[in-house]
Amino acid sequence: MKLIDNLYAYLWPGLTMAEMQKYGNNCNSYIIATVLPGGKHAIIDPGQVVNETGQPCLDRLVGEMAKDGIRVEDIGLIINTHAHPDHYGANQTIKKMSGALVTISERDDKFVSEMMGQFSRQIEMMGIEVPEVGADFYLWEGQLNLGEGLILEILPTPGHSPGHVSIYWLTMKVLIGGDLIFHGNTGRVDLPGGNSRLLKESIERVSHLEIDYLLTGHQYGSPGIIQGEENIKRNFDFVRRNIFPYL
Repeated sequence: MKLIDNLYAYLWPGLTMAEMQKYGNNCNSYIIATVLPGGKHAIIDPGQVVNETGQPCLDRLVGEMAKDGIRVEDIGLIINTHAHPDHYGANQTIKKMSGALVTISERDDKFVSEMMGQFSRQIEMMGIEVPEVGADFYLWEGQLNLGEGLILEILPTPGHSPGHVSIYWLTMKVLIGGDLIFHGNTGRVDLPGGNSRLLKESIERVSHLEIDYLLTGHQYGSPGIIQGEENIKRNFDFVRRNIFPYL
């Protein structure tokens, strides 16, 4: 669905417990359309191809995009907020379909290799397939110029993962936060590479930005999009008071 200007949101079902049980895990995906040379699109966090419950995540995303007139073949850049498979699993499939470049922070790209090496035997025994990130270049703190005068600010926001980044679109006052913060909650810190102190510091860092649209990585029982400066400030305050003490 179209949010503002050329920004589109594709939310994975998960507003209710029944939906979460039926559809399983996958992330929300966001597209900035026709901003790259040749009218190509940038996608942030494409999600998985198929998830643990057998849901065809990528097929669903492609179908929803088509309703908005956006073709997967016209994606030119895949931006990953972090290296968890529910956010980057479809990277290589989309790249084969479109020729898109893939980007992620260097720290999280290396984090996948570290985890694969450390837990390779356990992963093999459990029959879990960990897809390749396949980065073509790395995201660094600072400006990412997509062209047509559109500049995104790449903000390191570690805590949920070591190299997690958030993406700030200043002119539209949009923060795409991955799994940094949700509606009334935060990203997990009990996964490998998680760090509660860093997560709280990262949330405090972005809380001072001018934000009209806070776009989260999952719905998790509440809207995946928090809209309005006051609503967003209240959400940060709620998380400080009610979640920070338990991290």
